[in-house]
Amino acid sequence: MYLRKVKRINTFFLVLLSFQVYAQQVSDSLAYREDQVYLDVNFLIQSNALNNFRQNGFSRSLHAGFLRDIPLNERGNRSVALGLGYGYQRLVNTLDISLENETYTYTLPNNSRTLRNILSYHQLQLPIELRWRTSTASNFDFWRIYLSYRLSYQFAGRYQPFFGRPFGLKNQLSSWQHSFGLSFGFGSWNLRFAHEIVPLFVESTQLETGNSPRIYPIHLGLIFYFL
Repeated sequence: MYLRKVKRINTFFLVLLSFQVYAQQVSDSLAYREDQVYLDVNFLIQSNALNNFRQNGFSRSLHAGFLRDIPLNERGNRSVALGLGYGYQRLVNTLDISLENETYTYTLPNNSRTLRNILSYHQLQLPIELRWRTSTASNFDFWRIYLSYRLSYQFAGRYQPFFGRPFGLKNQLSSWQHSFGLSFGFGSWNLRFAHEIVPLFVESTQLETGNSPRIYPIHLGLIFYFL
């Protein structure tokens, strides 16, 4: 009877030890995550098909947020990341916007070479990244290639004319923006490219000529990931 109890106790501890070893192996392979705070700074190119439109100033964007890493394989070099972020975008161009009696008028003057009008707005972002990297649980300097998608809610649009006082752009910007991007590099330094696919202004916006001012910001810059 005593020997049976001893055998059962030994069997229990062997099973427990095996489970601990297996759990440690899983922890070593899958549990490490590249949860990261990110910051990206970009030069903006304003893609458009508008006559007399010029981008004649330093247009830029700044985004920051947090990403939660979800490994997809045992090695941990492939993963999906979900996050939350904030963005600020500032565009400089010759698009002339005026506001009178709560009515917005959009024009592109023929002789507008010196105009530097500023359009700025904010974004709340939901970023998703499909990640490939050469990292391990103990190596934090690695190569990465990340494909990204960001869903952005745009708000607080503001227009600063080259001559005159600034004013808000109420219901003039598309509320939701979708962008696809690619970032790649080594360590903290990474190049970033992203293209927004929804026109900046709502569909009802029209120039005096009847054309719609369809502008699609393209981002070229650097993105930094901080562990």
